[in-house]
Amino acid sequence: MDAQVLHSEDQIRLFAETFSGVCRNPVDLDYFANADCVRAFYRDGRMVGGYVVNARAPLRYLRMIPEAVRSEPPLASILADGNACEIACLWLSRARLTTQQRNNVYLLAAMDALATRRRWIVGGSISPKLAQTQKRVLPRVLYTGPWEYAGSPPEAQIYCAGWWQLATLIAAAYSRTTTEDFLRRNWARLCGRRTRWR
Repeated sequence: MDAQVLHSEDQIRLFAETFSGVCRNPVDLDYFANADCVRAFYRDGRMVGGYVVNARAPLRYLRMIPEAVRSEPPLASILADGNACEIACLWLSRARLTTQQRNNVYLLAAMDALATRRRWIVGGSISPKLAQTQKRVLPRVLYTGPWEYAGSPPEAQIYCAGWWQLATLIAAAYSRTTTEDFLRRNWARLCGRRTRWR
């Protein structure tokens, strides 16, 4: 699997179109073009995943929170003074990626977010399964409920972590899942029933 930060207008348009094809949440092309980092992953020349890291206001996920909730003190402090960035538009073609490759996507997303040097890292998802995965490293739930667009599912969530918390949790999660994946693939070898490592 190859990873590439996208810069050209054509690359970013293809990413946006591909994301729109796999996600029900509408995203304006300008959001991708103005983000700090749009990273795509390729396997056999085909795009199989990607994400956006954005630290430029207004943050997309925080705009999805209803105004009445957004103005409450805990959220207002995260919004203040450009203290936050977001990992957004994360998608994966699970059938074309191994567990280790998916882990690598999550690790790179965290590293790109930490590189913005913002105090808070925000994530969100309309998919309960993806939200469960992301909340292992972004555990503070900011909002649960429909987002500010037509057709948003009621179980959508937005969550965050401080940069120090994300750095600690992603290192622990990556180590654990990488070890679990290795053991799952090589258990027979470790037990002496197979001679080749996978």
